[in-house]
Amino acid sequence: MSGDIKKIPIYGDVKKMIMRKDNKNAIVQIPNATVKRLSVKIKRPAPVPDIVTAISKMPNITIMKGLSGTIKRMPTKNRTAMVTIPRNKTAITALPNVTVVKGLSDCISRTAPNTIVKTVLVKKTPKKIPNKKGEKGDPPISEKHKHCTNLEVILGSSNATPIRSQDGFAYTCCFCNESYVKPADLKTHTMMTHNNSSDVSEFMKKQRPSAFLLKLDITLLKCTLCDESTIDTVEGLFNHLQEEHKKILFTDVKNHIIPFRFGGDQLQCAICPNVFTKYKILLEHMHTHYRNYVCDICNYGFSTRRAMLNHKESHKTGTYECSQCDKVFENPQRRRTHLNAVHKFMNMPHRCGVCNERFKSIRLKDRHMIKVHGKTPMSLTCLACDKIFTSQNSLRIHRKNYHLMERHYQCKECEMNFFTNGQLKNHMVKHTGRKDFQCDVCLKWFTRKTVLREHMRIHANDRRFTCLECGRGFVQKCSWRGHMRTVHGLKADKALSTT
Repeated sequence: MSGDIKKIPIYGDVKKMIMRKDNKNAIVQIPNATVKRLSVKIKRPAPVPDIVTAISKMPNITIMKGLSGTIKRMPTKNRTAMVTIPRNKTAITALPNVTVVKGLSDCISRTAPNTIVKTVLVKKTPKKIPNKKGEKGDPPISEKHKHCTNLEVILGSSNATPIRSQDGFAYTCCFCNESYVKPADLKTHTMMTHNNSSDVSEFMKKQRPSAFLLKLDITLLKCTLCDESTIDTVEGLFNHLQEEHKKILFTDVKNHIIPFRFGGDQLQCAICPNVFTKYKILLEHMHTHYRNYVCDICNYGFSTRRAMLNHKESHKTGTYECSQCDKVFENPQRRRTHLNAVHKFMNMPHRCGVCNERFKSIRLKDRHMIKVHGKTPMSLTCLACDKIFTSQNSLRIHRKNYHLMERHYQCKECEMNFFTNGQLKNHMVKHTGRKDFQCDVCLKWFTRKTVLREHMRIHANDRRFTCLECGRGFVQKCSWRGHMRTVHGLKADKALSTT
Protein backbone atom coordinates (compact mmCIF):
# COMPACT_ATOMS: atom_id res chain seq x y z
CA MET A 1 0.00 0.00 0.00
CA SER A 2 1.64 3.23 -1.14
CA GLY A 3 0.60 6.66 -2.39
CA ASP A 4 -1.82 9.31 -1.08
CA ILE A 5 -4.29 8.68 1.69
CA LYS A 6 -7.95 8.60 0.64
CA LYS A 7 -11.11 8.56 2.69
CA ILE A 8 -12.36 5.14 3.68
CA PRO A 9 -16.06 4.65 4.42
CA ILE A 10 -16.31 2.91 7.80
CA TYR A 11 -19.51 1.99 9.51
CA GLY A 12 -19.80 2.66 13.23
CA ASP A 13 -18.15 4.95 15.64
CA VAL A 14 -14.66 5.34 14.19
CA LYS A 15 -12.05 7.81 15.24
CA LYS A 16 -9.71 9.59 12.94
CA MET A 17 -6.83 7.78 11.25
CA ILE A 18 -3.43 8.93 12.42
CA MET A 19 -0.51 8.62 9.97
CA ARG A 20 3.03 9.31 11.12
CA LYS A 21 5.70 9.94 8.48
CA ASP A 22 8.55 8.79 10.66
CA ASN A 23 6.94 5.45 11.38
CA LYS A 24 6.29 2.64 8.94
CA ASN A 25 3.17 1.54 10.72
CA ALA A 26 -0.28 3.07 10.32
CA ILE A 27 -2.30 2.88 13.55
CA VAL A 28 -6.06 2.75 13.27
CA GLN A 29 -8.21 2.83 16.39
CA ILE A 30 -11.47 1.03 15.74
CA PRO A 31 -13.30 0.33 19.02
CA ASN A 32 -15.91 -2.41 18.81
CA ALA A 33 -16.21 -1.97 15.05
CA THR A 34 -16.35 -4.53 12.28
CA VAL A 35 -14.62 -3.74 9.01
CA LYS A 36 -16.94 -4.82 6.24
CA ARG A 37 -15.36 -3.46 3.07
CA LEU A 38 -12.44 -1.45 1.78
CA SER A 39 -13.58 -0.11 -1.57
CA VAL A 40 -10.47 1.94 -2.41
CA LYS A 41 -6.73 1.42 -2.23
CA ILE A 42 -4.68 3.04 0.54
CA LYS A 43 -1.50 4.48 -0.89
CA ARG A 44 1.57 5.55 0.99
CA PRO A 45 4.41 7.83 -0.12
CA ALA A 46 7.74 6.21 -1.04
CA PRO A 47 9.74 4.52 0.31
CA VAL A 48 7.39 1.60 0.68
CA PRO A 49 8.48 -1.05 3.13
CA ASP A 50 8.16 -4.71 2.25
CA ILE A 51 5.65 -5.36 5.00
CA VAL A 52 3.13 -2.85 6.35
CA THR A 53 1.25 -3.90 9.44
CA ALA A 54 -2.13 -2.45 10.21
CA ILE A 55 -2.84 -2.79 13.93
CA SER A 56 -6.34 -2.51 15.26
CA LYS A 57 -7.93 -3.31 18.55
CA MET A 58 -9.38 -6.44 17.04
CA PRO A 59 -7.18 -9.29 18.31
CA ASN A 60 -4.92 -11.35 16.06
CA ILE A 61 -5.46 -9.32 12.83
CA THR A 62 -2.40 -8.84 10.64
CA ILE A 63 -2.49 -7.33 7.17
CA MET A 64 0.62 -8.14 5.12
CA LYS A 65 1.47 -6.53 1.83
CA GLY A 66 2.37 -8.61 -1.21
CA LEU A 67 0.17 -11.65 -0.64
CA SER A 68 -1.38 -12.88 -3.87
CA GLY A 69 -3.47 -15.71 -2.53
CA THR A 70 -5.58 -16.80 0.39
CA ILE A 71 -3.98 -17.19 3.86
CA LYS A 72 -5.83 -19.55 6.12
CA ARG A 73 -5.92 -19.53 9.91
CA MET A 74 -4.31 -22.66 11.25
CA PRO A 75 -4.10 -23.99 14.83
CA THR A 76 -1.29 -22.63 16.95
CA LYS A 77 0.12 -26.04 17.63
CA ASN A 78 0.72 -26.74 13.95
CA ARG A 79 3.62 -24.38 13.23
CA THR A 80 4.62 -26.06 9.96
CA ALA A 81 1.20 -26.11 8.34
CA MET A 82 1.19 -26.08 4.54
CA VAL A 83 -0.97 -23.50 2.78
CA THR A 84 -1.87 -23.88 -0.90
CA ILE A 85 -2.58 -20.71 -2.87
CA PRO A 86 -5.13 -21.41 -5.58
CA ARG A 87 -5.02 -19.66 -8.94
CA ASN A 88 -8.56 -18.45 -8.46
CA LYS A 89 -8.12 -15.52 -6.09
CA THR A 90 -11.78 -15.52 -5.05
CA ALA A 91 -11.75 -19.10 -3.84
CA ILE A 92 -11.62 -19.09 -0.01
CA THR A 93 -11.60 -22.24 2.07
CA ALA A 94 -13.95 -21.92 4.97
CA LEU A 95 -12.04 -22.07 8.22
CA PRO A 96 -13.25 -21.13 11.73
CA ASN A 97 -12.51 -17.68 13.17
CA VAL A 98 -11.35 -16.20 9.85
CA THR A 99 -12.03 -12.53 9.13
CA VAL A 100 -11.76 -11.39 5.47
CA VAL A 101 -10.92 -7.81 4.54
CA LYS A 102 -12.16 -6.99 1.03
CA GLY A 103 -10.97 -4.28 -1.29
CA LEU A 104 -7.25 -5.17 -1.32
CA SER A 105 -5.51 -6.80 -4.26
CA ASP A 106 -6.14 -10.28 -2.84
CA CYS A 107 -8.09 -11.94 -0.11
CA ILE A 108 -6.45 -11.58 3.34
CA SER A 109 -7.56 -13.90 6.07
CA ARG A 110 -6.81 -14.17 9.74
CA THR A 111 -3.73 -16.20 10.59
CA ALA A 112 -3.01 -17.77 13.89
CA PRO A 113 -0.03 -16.32 15.72
CA ASN A 114 3.34 -17.98 15.45
CA THR A 115 2.20 -19.94 12.44
CA ILE A 116 4.67 -20.49 9.61
CA VAL A 117 3.05 -19.94 6.23
CA LYS A 118 4.47 -21.75 3.21
CA THR A 119 3.50 -21.37 -0.41
CA VAL A 120 3.21 -24.42 -2.66
CA LEU A 121 3.15 -23.99 -6.46
CA VAL A 122 0.44 -26.05 -8.09
CA LYS A 123 1.67 -27.79 -11.27
CA LYS A 124 -0.58 -27.25 -14.23
CA THR A 125 -2.00 -30.52 -15.48
CA PRO A 126 -2.59 -31.11 -19.22
CA LYS A 127 -6.08 -30.74 -20.50
CA LYS A 128 -8.08 -33.87 -20.97
CA ILE A 129 -9.19 -34.52 -24.53
CA PRO A 130 -12.63 -36.09 -25.01
CA ASN A 131 -12.57 -39.51 -26.65
CA LYS A 132 -15.13 -40.94 -29.05
CA LYS A 133 -17.60 -41.55 -26.23
CA GLY A 134 -17.32 -37.95 -25.03
CA GLU A 135 -15.36 -38.88 -21.91
CA LYS A 136 -12.18 -37.02 -21.07
CA GLY A 137 -8.98 -39.09 -21.22
CA ASP A 138 -5.23 -38.73 -21.63
CA PRO A 139 -3.91 -36.84 -24.71
CA PRO A 140 -3.17 -39.15 -27.68
CA ILE A 141 0.39 -40.32 -28.36
CA SER A 142 1.82 -39.08 -31.67
CA GLU A 143 2.76 -41.53 -34.40
CA LYS A 144 6.33 -40.24 -34.40
CA HIS A 145 6.64 -40.96 -30.66
CA LYS A 146 5.38 -44.50 -31.21
CA HIS A 147 7.98 -45.15 -33.90
CA CYS A 148 10.69 -43.74 -31.63
CA THR A 149 9.63 -46.02 -28.77
CA ASN A 150 9.64 -49.08 -31.04
CA LEU A 151 13.11 -48.23 -32.31
CA GLU A 152 14.50 -47.79 -28.79
CA VAL A 153 13.11 -51.17 -27.73
CA ILE A 154 14.46 -52.94 -30.84
CA LEU A 155 17.97 -51.52 -30.50
CA GLY A 156 18.09 -52.22 -26.79
CA SER A 157 16.72 -55.76 -27.01
CA SER A 158 18.15 -57.25 -30.24
CA ASN A 159 21.13 -57.17 -32.58
CA ALA A 160 19.13 -55.50 -35.36
CA THR A 161 20.80 -52.31 -36.63
CA PRO A 162 19.45 -49.47 -38.81
CA ILE A 163 21.02 -48.29 -42.08
CA ARG A 164 20.88 -44.73 -43.34
CA SER A 165 21.83 -45.26 -47.00
CA GLN A 166 24.08 -47.07 -49.45
CA ASP A 167 26.00 -45.17 -52.15
CA GLY A 168 26.79 -48.17 -54.33
CA PHE A 169 29.98 -48.96 -52.44
CA ALA A 170 29.54 -48.59 -48.67
CA TYR A 171 26.76 -48.51 -46.07
CA THR A 172 26.38 -45.36 -43.94
CA CYS A 173 25.56 -45.36 -40.24
CA CYS A 174 22.12 -44.11 -39.27
CA PHE A 175 23.39 -41.97 -36.37
CA CYS A 176 26.75 -40.63 -37.65
CA ASN A 177 28.69 -40.25 -40.91
CA GLU A 178 30.74 -43.45 -40.60
CA SER A 179 30.60 -45.74 -43.68
CA TYR A 180 31.48 -49.41 -44.00
CA VAL A 181 31.76 -51.62 -47.07
CA LYS A 182 30.52 -54.70 -45.23
CA PRO A 183 27.15 -54.60 -43.43
CA ALA A 184 28.60 -56.75 -40.63
CA ASP A 185 31.13 -54.02 -39.79
CA LEU A 186 28.34 -51.45 -39.67
CA LYS A 187 26.37 -53.72 -37.32
CA THR A 188 29.33 -53.97 -34.94
CA HIS A 189 29.86 -50.19 -35.00
CA THR A 190 26.20 -49.45 -34.25
CA MET A 191 25.91 -51.89 -31.36
CA MET A 192 29.12 -50.70 -29.74
CA THR A 193 28.67 -46.93 -30.22
CA HIS A 194 24.99 -46.02 -30.61
CA ASN A 195 23.15 -48.48 -28.38
CA ASN A 196 21.47 -45.74 -26.32
CA SER A 197 18.21 -43.81 -26.29
CA SER A 198 19.77 -40.35 -26.77
CA ASP A 199 21.06 -41.18 -30.27
CA VAL A 200 17.68 -42.65 -31.17
CA SER A 201 15.89 -39.49 -30.00
CA GLU A 202 18.21 -37.24 -31.99
CA PHE A 203 17.67 -39.40 -35.08
CA MET A 204 13.88 -39.32 -34.74
CA LYS A 205 13.85 -35.52 -34.36
CA LYS A 206 15.12 -35.24 -37.95
CA GLN A 207 12.45 -37.55 -39.36
CA ARG A 208 9.19 -36.46 -40.92
CA PRO A 209 6.19 -38.75 -40.41
CA SER A 210 5.27 -38.64 -44.12
CA ALA A 211 8.73 -39.80 -45.25
CA PHE A 212 9.93 -41.84 -42.26
CA LEU A 213 11.39 -45.19 -43.33
CA LEU A 214 13.60 -47.33 -41.11
CA LYS A 215 15.92 -49.68 -43.06
CA LEU A 216 16.81 -52.41 -40.58
CA ASP A 217 19.52 -55.06 -40.91
CA ILE A 218 18.13 -58.32 -39.43
CA THR A 219 20.98 -60.61 -40.49
CA LEU A 220 21.30 -63.43 -37.91
CA LEU A 221 18.57 -61.78 -35.85
CA LYS A 222 18.40 -62.68 -32.16
CA CYS A 223 17.11 -61.31 -28.85
CA THR A 224 19.93 -59.98 -26.67
CA LEU A 225 17.85 -60.31 -23.49
CA CYS A 226 17.55 -64.10 -23.63
CA ASP A 227 19.81 -65.02 -26.61
CA GLU A 228 16.83 -66.38 -28.55
CA SER A 229 18.10 -66.92 -32.13
CA THR A 230 15.09 -68.60 -33.78
CA ILE A 231 13.48 -65.27 -34.71
CA ASP A 232 13.36 -64.64 -38.47
CA THR A 233 11.20 -61.55 -38.98
CA VAL A 234 10.57 -58.16 -37.40
CA GLU A 235 7.01 -59.21 -36.60
CA GLY A 236 8.32 -62.27 -34.79
CA LEU A 237 10.70 -60.05 -32.80
CA PHE A 238 7.81 -57.80 -31.78
CA ASN A 239 5.74 -60.76 -30.57
CA HIS A 240 8.70 -62.21 -28.66
CA LEU A 241 9.49 -58.96 -26.85
CA GLN A 242 5.85 -58.39 -25.90
CA GLU A 243 5.05 -61.90 -24.74
CA GLU A 244 8.32 -63.02 -23.17
CA HIS A 245 9.80 -59.76 -21.85
CA LYS A 246 6.63 -57.63 -21.45
CA LYS A 247 8.08 -54.77 -23.52
CA ILE A 248 5.81 -51.89 -24.51
CA LEU A 249 5.60 -51.75 -28.32
CA PHE A 250 3.11 -49.93 -30.51
CA THR A 251 1.62 -52.13 -33.23
CA ASP A 252 -1.28 -49.81 -34.10
CA VAL A 253 0.85 -47.73 -36.52
CA LYS A 254 1.75 -48.46 -40.15
CA ASN A 255 4.85 -50.60 -40.48
CA HIS A 256 7.66 -48.37 -41.73
CA ILE A 257 10.42 -50.86 -40.87
CA ILE A 258 11.96 -52.39 -44.01
CA PRO A 259 14.05 -55.51 -43.20
CA PHE A 260 17.27 -56.47 -45.01
CA ARG A 261 19.19 -59.72 -44.72
CA PHE A 262 22.77 -59.73 -46.04
CA GLY A 263 24.77 -62.78 -47.03
CA GLY A 264 27.21 -63.27 -49.89
CA ASP A 265 27.78 -60.98 -52.87
CA GLN A 266 24.13 -60.88 -53.93
CA LEU A 267 21.26 -59.12 -52.17
CA GLN A 268 18.27 -61.34 -51.52
CA CYS A 269 14.89 -60.03 -50.45
CA ALA A 270 14.16 -60.84 -46.80
CA ILE A 271 10.58 -61.83 -47.69
CA CYS A 272 10.65 -63.42 -51.16
CA PRO A 273 13.39 -65.38 -53.04
CA ASN A 274 14.19 -62.56 -55.50
CA VAL A 275 17.89 -61.67 -55.79
CA PHE A 276 19.29 -58.24 -56.67
CA THR A 277 22.74 -56.82 -57.33
CA LYS A 278 22.11 -53.26 -56.13
CA TYR A 279 20.79 -51.97 -52.84
CA LYS A 280 18.72 -49.26 -54.54
CA ILE A 281 16.83 -51.75 -56.70
CA LEU A 282 16.17 -53.97 -53.69
CA LEU A 283 14.82 -50.99 -51.73
CA GLU A 284 12.40 -50.15 -54.57
CA HIS A 285 11.33 -53.78 -54.65
CA MET A 286 10.38 -53.69 -50.95
CA HIS A 287 7.49 -51.34 -51.77
CA THR A 288 5.66 -54.36 -53.17
CA HIS A 289 5.70 -56.05 -49.74
CA TYR A 290 4.86 -53.00 -47.58
CA ARG A 291 1.83 -51.43 -49.22
CA ASN A 292 1.08 -48.84 -46.53
CA TYR A 293 -0.18 -46.35 -49.12
CA VAL A 294 -1.79 -47.42 -52.40
CA CYS A 295 -2.20 -45.33 -55.55
CA ASP A 296 -5.91 -45.07 -56.32
CA ILE A 297 -5.20 -44.94 -60.07
CA CYS A 298 -2.89 -47.91 -60.75
CA ASN A 299 -3.16 -49.76 -57.39
CA TYR A 300 0.62 -49.66 -56.91
CA GLY A 301 1.71 -49.80 -53.27
CA PHE A 302 4.29 -47.73 -51.39
CA SER A 303 5.75 -47.90 -47.90
CA THR A 304 5.65 -44.11 -47.28
CA ARG A 305 3.14 -41.42 -48.09
CA ARG A 306 5.78 -39.22 -49.69
CA ALA A 307 6.75 -41.94 -52.18
CA MET A 308 3.09 -42.40 -53.11
CA LEU A 309 2.60 -38.66 -53.72
CA ASN A 310 5.71 -38.52 -55.91
CA HIS A 311 4.38 -41.46 -57.90
CA LYS A 312 1.01 -39.80 -58.43
CA GLU A 313 2.69 -37.04 -60.42
CA SER A 314 3.38 -39.57 -63.19
CA HIS A 315 -0.39 -39.87 -63.75
CA LYS A 316 -0.84 -36.15 -64.38
CA THR A 317 -1.19 -35.35 -68.07
CA GLY A 318 -0.73 -31.98 -69.72
CA THR A 319 1.92 -29.71 -71.18
CA TYR A 320 4.79 -28.96 -68.78
CA GLU A 321 7.44 -26.74 -70.31
CA CYS A 322 11.04 -26.71 -69.18
CA SER A 323 12.11 -23.37 -67.72
CA GLN A 324 15.64 -23.73 -69.15
CA CYS A 325 14.95 -24.90 -72.70
CA ASP A 326 12.10 -25.35 -75.20
CA LYS A 327 11.29 -28.97 -74.37
CA VAL A 328 7.77 -29.90 -73.29
CA PHE A 329 6.84 -32.91 -71.17
CA GLU A 330 3.58 -34.69 -70.52
CA ASN A 331 3.87 -34.85 -66.70
CA PRO A 332 5.81 -32.93 -64.02
CA GLN A 333 7.83 -36.00 -63.04
CA ARG A 334 9.55 -36.26 -66.43
CA ARG A 335 10.17 -32.53 -66.44
CA ARG A 336 11.85 -32.74 -63.03
CA THR A 337 14.02 -35.65 -64.20
CA HIS A 338 15.02 -33.64 -67.26
CA LEU A 339 15.90 -30.56 -65.19
CA ASN A 340 18.10 -32.53 -62.82
CA ALA A 341 19.84 -34.65 -65.44
CA VAL A 342 20.38 -32.07 -68.20
CA HIS A 343 20.47 -28.61 -66.62
CA LYS A 344 21.46 -29.22 -63.00
CA PHE A 345 24.04 -31.99 -63.47
CA MET A 346 24.95 -31.18 -67.10
CA ASN A 347 24.07 -34.65 -68.48
CA MET A 348 26.05 -36.29 -65.65
CA PRO A 349 23.29 -37.52 -63.33
CA HIS A 350 25.13 -40.48 -61.80
CA ARG A 351 27.53 -39.63 -58.96
CA CYS A 352 30.21 -41.76 -57.35
CA GLY A 353 29.58 -41.97 -53.62
CA VAL A 354 33.29 -42.15 -52.80
CA CYS A 355 34.95 -39.37 -54.83
CA ASN A 356 31.80 -37.48 -56.04
CA GLU A 357 32.83 -37.79 -59.70
CA ARG A 358 29.86 -37.76 -62.07
CA PHE A 359 29.10 -39.99 -65.04
CA LYS A 360 26.72 -40.05 -67.94
CA SER A 361 25.43 -43.59 -67.40
CA ILE A 362 25.31 -46.21 -64.65
CA ARG A 363 27.54 -48.51 -66.69
CA LEU A 364 30.32 -45.92 -66.74
CA LYS A 365 29.91 -45.38 -63.03
CA ASP A 366 30.17 -49.12 -62.34
CA ARG A 367 33.35 -49.34 -64.40
CA HIS A 368 34.80 -46.45 -62.40
CA MET A 369 33.92 -48.14 -59.10
CA ILE A 370 35.65 -51.35 -60.17
CA LYS A 371 38.75 -49.74 -61.66
CA VAL A 372 39.39 -46.88 -59.20
CA HIS A 373 37.86 -47.99 -55.90
CA GLY A 374 38.35 -51.74 -56.18
CA LYS A 375 34.72 -52.78 -56.17
CA THR A 376 34.13 -56.46 -56.95
CA PRO A 377 32.66 -56.81 -60.45
CA MET A 378 29.22 -58.33 -60.77
CA SER A 379 28.87 -61.87 -62.01
CA LEU A 380 25.29 -63.04 -62.42
CA THR A 381 24.49 -66.49 -63.74
CA CYS A 382 21.24 -67.42 -65.44
CA LEU A 383 19.71 -70.36 -63.61
CA ALA A 384 18.20 -71.76 -66.82
CA CYS A 385 21.19 -71.76 -69.18
CA ASP A 386 24.22 -70.89 -66.96
CA LYS A 387 24.96 -67.80 -69.05
CA ILE A 388 26.88 -65.09 -67.15
CA PHE A 389 25.88 -61.41 -67.13
CA THR A 390 27.46 -58.32 -65.63
CA SER A 391 24.28 -56.43 -64.73
CA GLN A 392 20.89 -57.23 -63.28
CA ASN A 393 19.11 -55.51 -66.16
CA SER A 394 20.79 -57.63 -68.82
CA LEU A 395 19.98 -60.80 -66.87
CA ARG A 396 16.35 -59.72 -66.51
CA ILE A 397 16.01 -59.03 -70.25
CA HIS A 398 17.63 -62.36 -71.09
CA ARG A 399 15.35 -64.30 -68.77
CA LYS A 400 12.14 -62.70 -70.03
CA ASN A 401 13.17 -62.75 -73.68
CA TYR A 402 14.56 -66.26 -74.05
CA HIS A 403 13.14 -68.31 -71.18
CA LEU A 404 9.81 -66.76 -70.24
CA MET A 405 9.11 -65.82 -73.87
CA GLU A 406 7.37 -62.61 -72.92
CA ARG A 407 6.35 -60.72 -76.06
CA HIS A 408 3.95 -57.95 -75.11
CA TYR A 409 4.43 -55.82 -78.25
CA GLN A 410 2.59 -57.24 -81.27
CA CYS A 411 2.81 -56.13 -84.89
CA LYS A 412 -0.58 -55.30 -86.41
CA GLU A 413 0.55 -56.20 -89.93
CA CYS A 414 2.05 -59.66 -89.53
CA GLU A 415 1.12 -60.46 -85.91
CA MET A 416 4.75 -60.96 -84.83
CA ASN A 417 5.46 -60.38 -81.14
CA PHE A 418 8.42 -58.48 -79.68
CA PHE A 419 9.88 -57.99 -76.24
CA THR A 420 10.42 -54.20 -76.38
CA ASN A 421 8.75 -51.31 -78.13
CA GLY A 422 12.06 -50.46 -79.85
CA GLN A 423 12.15 -53.88 -81.46
CA LEU A 424 8.62 -53.37 -82.73
CA LYS A 425 9.51 -49.97 -84.27
CA ASN A 426 12.57 -51.48 -85.90
CA HIS A 427 10.39 -54.24 -87.37
CA MET A 428 7.71 -51.86 -88.71
CA VAL A 429 10.22 -50.49 -91.26
CA LYS A 430 9.64 -53.65 -93.26
CA HIS A 431 5.97 -52.76 -93.66
CA THR A 432 6.21 -48.99 -94.10
CA GLY A 433 9.36 -48.88 -96.25
CA ARG A 434 10.33 -45.47 -94.84
CA LYS A 435 13.93 -44.38 -95.34
CA ASP A 436 14.75 -41.67 -92.83
CA PHE A 437 18.57 -41.93 -92.77
CA GLN A 438 20.68 -40.39 -95.57
CA CYS A 439 24.38 -40.67 -96.34
CA ASP A 440 26.18 -37.30 -96.38
CA VAL A 441 28.63 -38.47 -99.07
CA CYS A 442 26.55 -40.22 -101.75
CA LEU A 443 23.11 -39.00 -100.57
CA LYS A 444 21.76 -42.52 -100.46
CA TRP A 445 18.83 -43.20 -98.12
CA PHE A 446 18.53 -46.12 -95.70
CA THR A 447 15.77 -47.56 -93.55
CA ARG A 448 17.80 -48.03 -90.37
CA LYS A 449 20.57 -46.10 -88.69
CA THR A 450 22.65 -49.24 -88.21
CA VAL A 451 22.63 -49.88 -91.96
CA LEU A 452 23.78 -46.29 -92.60
CA ARG A 453 26.59 -46.76 -90.10
CA GLU A 454 27.80 -49.88 -91.89
CA HIS A 455 27.50 -48.05 -95.24
CA MET A 456 29.80 -45.25 -94.06
CA ARG A 457 32.62 -47.78 -93.77
CA ILE A 458 32.70 -47.95 -97.57
CA HIS A 459 33.58 -44.27 -97.83
CA ALA A 460 36.16 -44.67 -95.05
CA ASN A 461 37.57 -47.86 -96.64
CA ASP A 462 37.12 -49.65 -93.34
CA ARG A 463 37.57 -53.32 -94.27
CA ARG A 464 37.53 -54.78 -90.80
CA PHE A 465 36.36 -58.28 -91.80
CA THR A 466 39.34 -60.28 -93.18
CA CYS A 467 39.30 -63.69 -94.87
CA LEU A 468 41.40 -66.26 -93.02
CA GLU A 469 42.38 -68.06 -96.23
CA CYS A 470 43.28 -65.38 -98.78
CA GLY A 471 43.52 -62.26 -96.63
CA ARG A 472 40.85 -60.31 -98.57
CA GLY A 473 39.07 -57.63 -96.56
CA PHE A 474 35.38 -56.77 -96.52
CA VAL A 475 33.39 -53.81 -95.24
CA GLN A 476 30.31 -55.74 -94.13
CA LYS A 477 30.11 -58.94 -92.20
CA CYS A 478 27.52 -60.43 -94.53
CA SER A 479 29.90 -60.00 -97.51
CA TRP A 480 32.67 -61.74 -95.60
CA ARG A 481 30.40 -64.69 -94.74
CA GLY A 482 29.36 -65.07 -98.37
CA HIS A 483 32.98 -65.08 -99.51
CA MET A 484 33.99 -67.72 -96.93
CA ARG A 485 31.11 -69.97 -97.96
CA THR A 486 31.24 -69.70 -101.76
CA VAL A 487 34.99 -69.35 -102.38
CA HIS A 488 36.56 -71.45 -99.67
CA GLY A 489 33.65 -73.70 -98.69
CA LEU A 490 33.97 -72.82 -94.99
CA LYS A 491 31.25 -72.18 -92.45
CA ALA A 492 30.58 -68.62 -91.44
CA ASP A 493 30.90 -69.34 -87.69
CA LYS A 494 34.68 -69.66 -87.91
CA ALA A 495 36.85 -67.34 -85.86
CA LEU A 496 36.81 -63.74 -87.02
CA SER A 497 39.99 -61.74 -87.50
CA THR A 498 39.99 -57.94 -87.65
CA THR A 499 42.61 -55.63 -88.99
